[in-house]
Amino acid sequence: MNFKKHLQSIIFFLILFSNACEEGTWELLEVDYEPVLNVFAIISLDPEVDSFVRVYRTTNLSEESEIYVGIDTITFDNEDYYFDIYEPAAIIKNAQVSIKGTGNSFAFNFVPKQYPWEYKKNVYLDTLGTFTPQPATTYLLEVIVPGYDTVKGELITPEIPVLIDSLIQDTISTKREYKILWKQLNEGKGYLTGRLDDQKVNYVKGCEPDFDRVVDLQSGSYIVPVKICEDQQSIFDETQHLIIQLMTMDENYYNYFIRGEEGGYSNFLLNSGTTSGQSVGIEGGLGIFGSIATSKLDLILED
Repeated sequence: MNFKKHLQSIIFFLILFSNACEEGTWELLEVDYEPVLNVFAIISLDPEVDSFVRVYRTTNLSEESEIYVGIDTITFDNEDYYFDIYEPAAIIKNAQVSIKGTGNSFAFNFVPKQYPWEYKKNVYLDTLGTFTPQPATTYLLEVIVPGYDTVKGELITPEIPVLIDSLIQDTISTKREYKILWKQLNEGKGYLTGRLDDQKVNYVKGCEPDFDRVVDLQSGSYIVPVKICEDQQSIFDETQHLIIQLMTMDENYYNYFIRGEEGGYSNFLLNSGTTSGQSVGIEGGLGIFGSIATSKLDLILED
């Protein structure tokens, strides 16, 4: 993508309907449905984001998207609070998942979700903490589930971006343009964003300091334009911080999340969907095997 800007899984539905009109009535022609694996795997070189693999099977349109798995309790101020626990109906928990690279094979194990807010669970993770992905390195993905075709993937991780903080203003404003600079890379696309660290001001729509921009990494810079907002009457009571982030990505991630988009950029970190193809970087199933790396900078935002 409403995974509240959290990390969430993509499920594709495959079913073929054919309608034929006969004597004024519609007839539904049914076909056999064979589920396949739907894999969403990300290798992250961002120290704040774990590499993970989500494994599902495709579903038909008659199936429930979620199933009830029980009730849990939280005690707060000596009072018990009860809540229902649901999980995706198509989730696969018994997969054998591995990522191979740098002459080693790393097993990823299923980590179940216990509470509704644990958006980073119900995924396969490197629970031993031995997987440390390297930039510009080839990695292979393998997902084995009994009764399904084996899913295999391949990618080359991106270079780690470097924002040049010594050449970037420490204090910026939406009322004047400012330049973001980074160490030039030979090729590839990046995703440059600005996000308020903590929203303390109610901005007029369209006047927010946040921005998103796909950039050419070899250009080495981007000028953030002025936002002319005459009706903006905000006064900062506290210091505002704008977090600048430059994200590099491998070719698979770029093709899946950006190239297929018509109206903007989609990012798994922002709980966005994609209109791109159903399978990029993998064979034997649907989904994506991609990789990202990031660099961040904290700037002071003045009125």
